[in-house]
Amino acid sequence: MLQRIQTLFLTISTIGMVVFLGTNAWKVINLDQTIIVNAFQVLETKGTLAATQKPIYYIAVMAVISIGTSIFAIFQYKNRVRQMLFVAFNSLIIGSAVAATVYNVKFVAMPLGNEAIEGTFGIGIYAGFIALASNWLANRFIRKDEKLVQSADRMR
Repeated sequence: MLQRIQTLFLTISTIGMVVFLGTNAWKVINLDQTIIVNAFQVLETKGTLAATQKPIYYIAVMAVISIGTSIFAIFQYKNRVRQMLFVAFNSLIIGSAVAATVYNVKFVAMPLGNEAIEGTFGIGIYAGFIALASNWLANRFIRKDEKLVQSADRMR
């Protein structure tokens, strides 16, 4: 049934990954240099020219797969075991995407900038963590529903 609480959490997870996909995860702005990390690239600009651009499309692909898996899992409400499987797989994908983004911030983007000036994490990275947490909550409530159904079957 689509009115269950886990559907709400899976929808929040989907929205979180869409925000993760569309916004910056980390940014540094200096007087002469800007470094931006998002799901598609690590971009360093000096003035108005792009100095360094490293594509990281695999993170965007993981985010798109996660969005598709979340939407598919929402409509698997008739088979809770399969729904738990897809939600667990989705947690793995979201965790991998967020971890790869943090890796690119730490080991690719930070060495490009001045170490005296720290960057700020953008809404994109927080949206990834929110998506991961809501996906975990969805899995927890699906498991709770499955246990409730199994206990009701035993009483018959």
